[in-house]
Amino acid sequence: MSAARSTPEPAPVTPAARFADIRGHERTIEFLRRAWQRGRLAHAYFFTGIAGIGKLATARALAMGLHCDVAPFDACGTCGACRTIAAGTHPDVRVIAGPAENKRDISIDQIRALQRELGFRSMSAHPKVGIVNDAHLLTPHAQNALLKTLEEPAGESLLVLVGVNAATLAPTVLSRCQRVVFSPLAGAAVAAVLERHGLPPAEAAAVAAYAEGSPGRALALDREFFATRRRELLARLGALRRASFKQLAEFVSELGGEDDLGLALTVVASWYRDALRRTLLGPEASLQNADLGDRLPDVRVEESLRNLETTYGTIVSLRQNANRNLALTAMLLRITG
Repeated sequence: MSAARSTPEPAPVTPAARFADIRGHERTIEFLRRAWQRGRLAHAYFFTGIAGIGKLATARALAMGLHCDVAPFDACGTCGACRTIAAGTHPDVRVIAGPAENKRDISIDQIRALQRELGFRSMSAHPKVGIVNDAHLLTPHAQNALLKTLEEPAGESLLVLVGVNAATLAPTVLSRCQRVVFSPLAGAAVAAVLERHGLPPAEAAAVAAYAEGSPGRALALDREFFATRRRELLARLGALRRASFKQLAEFVSELGGEDDLGLALTVVASWYRDALRRTLLGPEASLQNADLGDRLPDVRVEESLRNLETTYGTIVSLRQNANRNLALTAMLLRITG
């Protein structure tokens, strides 16, 4: 086989580089560690779970651990192998980060390039590693091409598919991969990740409560909104009970001007969900807006359920292109009446 090869396309550097840097997936890491210790790692894995919870980071950490001679499996993070894997330039680790620029799917050409790379002899004593992020975006033709690698692995190689939805992958592809399910992280684990990125503890906890167990989603949320605007919106909402129509109209105008109205209404819904939880579960109930728990309205279960239904109904209506001002006015008249 010719020694000439194309230069691997750089993969984005993820914040977590080693297993020690990954939060909330200790059981998954231990599962992989036991398989490695016994020499029983599968030739192909499918890492699945919601977006932004560390699947790609774990796949990259596995590649790093397999190639690090200083701290096998755990990885030292500083040797040449660790640094080049973190930079996306290691000759034996190829990462398809997702669809090519301006494309919606991962193409057969990308998979064929990966297969060529895996077909070359390893430059080290360690296995070649291929990682396909957003594997749920593989085209049918790309999946068919991938079957050859799954059925006939090229020498010492490991393939990791990373995706959020197994339903988009062909049964023939899934059946040849060992599935590893990543669960959403606990709020405290998400908050710990946010604190590592510089958020103060109280602010990190507030943002984490809206992240649905995904650090990636938490990092993408508007920090300023949760630190300041969320508090302002909920304070205004609490003051509108039995308000005049003029006051309601002013708040409708304010809500309508939000950059992300969907997020603002999600916060409104969370307020009434917190009120419902407090009523049903008592003062020790876990709240999404725990930092504002002392301001929760004292409402009956039926009222909280009605307000929740109204808010979510408004969100659905707006997604269906309902008139924004009319929909928000109707919502506020009902939940503040």
